[in-house]
Amino acid sequence: MNLSELIARQNDFDKAHESRKPFFVSIGENNLEDLEHLVVCLVGEVGEFANILKKVVRGDLTFEAARASLSDELADVFIYLIKIASQTDIDLEESFLRKLEKNKMRFSDWAKP
Repeated sequence: MNLSELIARQNDFDKAHESRKPFFVSIGENNLEDLEHLVVCLVGEVGEFANILKKVVRGDLTFEAARASLSDELADVFIYLIKIASQTDIDLEESFLRKLEKNKMRFSDWAKP
């Protein structure tokens, strides 16, 4: 399955989900608070991932014991990332490839001896 298919599945899920607040809205100049909400959710999921990692680092959990929870939280991060891209009409694949090329140029001097 490619990224476009994953995004389409998430969009279908979001559009079918009934809630007090719609799970999918196109974001533009007039509803930036919806983007703000998604970013807060994204940061929250990154925080949950970091909290589990903190417990691993301090020795409360082994990495292997935490792997499933880390996987779930990272999936949540990915979900919010693709939701933000989709709902703001940003082509994540194109953006990634463009940024990768910029990074190749930016860091090419570092790779030289």
